[in-house]
Amino acid sequence: MKRLLILVIVALVAWYGWNHRAVLTTKTPRHQAVIKNASGETLTRIRLTVGGQTHVKEELANGESATFSFAVNEDSKFELAWEYAANPNEGRWSGGGVTKGPMVARHQITIRPDRGVVYESTDLGAAGGR
Repeated sequence: MKRLLILVIVALVAWYGWNHRAVLTTKTPRHQAVIKNASGETLTRIRLTVGGQTHVKEELANGESATFSFAVNEDSKFELAWEYAANPNEGRWSGGGVTKGPMVARHQITIRPDRGVVYESTDLGAAGGR
């Protein structure tokens, strides 16, 4: 009886996979967000929110960058929050723009020494730069 149940489950999974193979194997283009630390200090608890998704990097040393890949279901903007390791002060920034598509882009967000942020966007095309 166990073998029959396992066989039925395997058959159902195979059937589902075969009938949904296009969705399961097609890679959709994704945006990239690159956060670069040019603040002169180590940053901690970096949180980037875009399109209802939050991406987290616990620590980012001066001169380093973190890259996040994401897709959005609607046009959105970025919300970035971070703390400085040397003191508990928090920095915040909101801005930029992400479109649903079909074009995707690389969004570079540079955190400057004066707590300012520089945002740049470069189109990757409809295929996500592939």
